[in-house]
Amino acid sequence: MESEKKEEQAQKTEEKKLKTDIDQEKTEAKVLPFFEKVGFNTKTSKEFKGEAKFLTDLHYKAFSDFFPELPKEHTSRDGRYPMHIFHIINTVYLLKDHNDLEHEFKLKIVELLKDLQHKDGGFVGAPKLGPELLSTYGAVMTIADLGIPEAYDIIDIPKMKNFLLKIKNNIFNNKETASFDKNGNFLLDKENKDGKILYRTAYPGVFQNPINTDLWSLHAALTVASILNLINFDDIENDPLTKGVVEYVKNCQNYEGGFAPEPFCEAHGGYTYCAVAILVLLKKLNEIDVNALLRYIVSRQMTKEGGFNGRTNKLVDCCYSFWIGSVFNLLTMADKKYYFDDELLYDQRSLQAYILLPCQNTDVGGLRDKPGVYSDVDHTMHGSFALMLSQECLKENQKIVLTPELEKAFIEVNPIYEIPQDKVENAIKYFAEKKCK
Repeated sequence: MESEKKEEQAQKTEEKKLKTDIDQEKTEAKVLPFFEKVGFNTKTSKEFKGEAKFLTDLHYKAFSDFFPELPKEHTSRDGRYPMHIFHIINTVYLLKDHNDLEHEFKLKIVELLKDLQHKDGGFVGAPKLGPELLSTYGAVMTIADLGIPEAYDIIDIPKMKNFLLKIKNNIFNNKETASFDKNGNFLLDKENKDGKILYRTAYPGVFQNPINTDLWSLHAALTVASILNLINFDDIENDPLTKGVVEYVKNCQNYEGGFAPEPFCEAHGGYTYCAVAILVLLKKLNEIDVNALLRYIVSRQMTKEGGFNGRTNKLVDCCYSFWIGSVFNLLTMADKKYYFDDELLYDQRSLQAYILLPCQNTDVGGLRDKPGVYSDVDHTMHGSFALMLSQECLKENQKIVLTPELEKAFIEVNPIYEIPQDKVENAIKYFAEKKCK
């Protein structure tokens, strides 16, 4: 009788659990066995002496075999083909032992991208589509990755600038329109269409992509403009491409401390990265509440799994190792005070353990969101980037690593542009010199 009562009580307790609690427990049950197998625990991450290797050769083979076709499971996203090319090439370049491609192969990628450049500027996701920002970002960063004049020179710079200016503040037919109350505070614009009220933001400083505006579009536009030397950094308040941008970003920071895709929405890890990258690029980080931002990002690391989640009360996900993890690197780029005891403000070794142990697909290669799902190019690129960036240490010539092998696995990555640092420097130099001619 007593056992029946206990069983009934346990069942009632289980029924009271929220779905998020149940999902969290299931995730922990999938992740923790990987840690237990090698003797890792997030509470004692500094004491780990076991083995956790990054399978460079396996990942290289998996993704270098993707060209020029993508595997079938990615065909539903072919509308942004340049982004897939970017993810694959970028991942290959990041792997230190395999970080160059044959010149003839580079030329094939150049020809492919040339066909995707729109006659009016920018790049399309697939033939017969219109130009849009994320495909443009993927194409331009791939060109920077290729790092050869034949790639740089296919970009029509004047048309690219016209394309970016055309979609700036374009939510209402290219009119720089926004709604404010009598005190000058930003409001939402609303429109009655077919009996439905549609709410849309129209704050000056946004870029349309192609029918919405958000921080992802803004990040894509400004990184492209920056690497092509189209921004006047001496006067960003009046430069047509950057005017109003900082104010828009500030309005996206919400009560949680993180950033929403647009004002009045929920904070999100990916958009928080975009916001901080933009502000660091423009040297305007002091315009936001950095303390609130810190509270938000340190709260994203999961205590048992070691990885980050992307929103409050959500599950761990490998890609947020970059979207959240790189924010700590961006903060230190702006100000070295965002350290503690020579380390970044999160458990760097535990993040590395999450990526290396449960997220590596040891069968076919690549990285995955979490155990039980397929690996893919997106998670592989961002997880690999996170492994490199998570090694940052304030002490010169030292790195924070879970295992010694990790220290030599990658080349340096620029967290603003999401490509290797030397590729950024070479592209910026080339387009600056081209502008001077």
